[in-house]
Order: sequence, then C-alpha cells, then structure tokens
Amino acid sequence: MEQKMQKKRFVFTESDIAEGKYAAWDLIQPLWYNVSIYDGVEVYNRDLEAFTEGQRKLLALMWYDSEVCNGGHDQFFFNSTGIVWKDAIEGMHMIGAEEIAANFQKAIDMFGGEVPFDRDERGDMLDELSEKEDFDDFEEIDSFYYENDELSALMYEYVKSHPAEFVVDGEYDYFEVDM
Repeated sequence: MEQKMQKKRFVFTESDIAEGKYAAWDLIQPLWYNVSIYDGVEVYNRDLEAFTEGQRKLLALMWYDSEVCNGGHDQFFFNSTGIVWKDAIEGMHMIGAEEIAANFQKAIDMFGGEVPFDRDERGDMLDELSEKEDFDDFEEIDSFYYENDELSALMYEYVKSHPAEFVVDGEYDYFEVDM
C-alpha cells in the first residue's frame, strides 16, 4: 500500500452544505493536508490564511477530537496537535459546545490558563504537571469528554446552519492510498 500526495478538486456548495450532504470531516478535507500543525504557530497561522474562521475552528475541533479519543488530553497536548488548543476551545464556543468547552478549560487551567504553542514547551509543562502529587493525568477531564460525545453532532448542525463559511471550490493537496 503506497500513499502519494496529489491534487484533488473539492467542490462544496452552500446549498449542499445547508442540506446536510456533508459531514464535518468532509468539509475540512481541503485543510487536512494543507495546514501544517508540525512547523510552528507561524506556519500554522500562515497556512490558515486562505480559509475561513469556521473552517479553521472546525479543523481544530477535528484534531482535538481525534487525539483525545485516541489517547486522551495528555496525547492531545503532547503531540503536535496541541498547537490547535486555542482554536479548539474557540470552536467549542462557536458551535455551542459549552459543557465540553468548560471541561477543556479545566485542562487549559492546569497549564496556568495559557498552553504554549511550542511542542517542546508543552512537553516540559506536561512533565512538570506529571510530577505533581495530585495530578491525575487528565483522567477526570478525559472521562467527561468520553461520556459527553456530542461534538460531532454539534459540528454537523453548525455547518448546516452556517454553510457560507464552508464553501470550497478548488484543488488542494490530498493523499491517495494505492492498494
């Protein structure tokens, strides 16, 4: 199985989005391979300039959800995905996921209310947190998130009611898998 980067044409019309023809995941595909979370906050912000705030926040929510569901908040912050933390919490508020945002804010507060965008700095802070006697490795925060699985539904409803923010008509880098 070989993966290769190629261009793919994406066309998401306002009417199709409003009719609910696309999941949130579909709508952020043009961003997935075109926005780097690996090369620092300046590159991340630059890569997002071509996209709307709605697309930016949705991308962050998708990264947040995939990492937390795979390995908890510790994994989200430890990996490169931690760079999207601020967009993720803003995205939670944007789509009306207030309980999830309040839960995530507890994790952010463990960092002193601001999480470093730099991965090494986040890692150092995670090491410091793990040395604290009362640190539970985000266990309570993770459990709340797993028990309140409404993020996908809220994203879907948001994009349907704000379709203009997710209109796309263009070619973007995309990985195809050859079998």
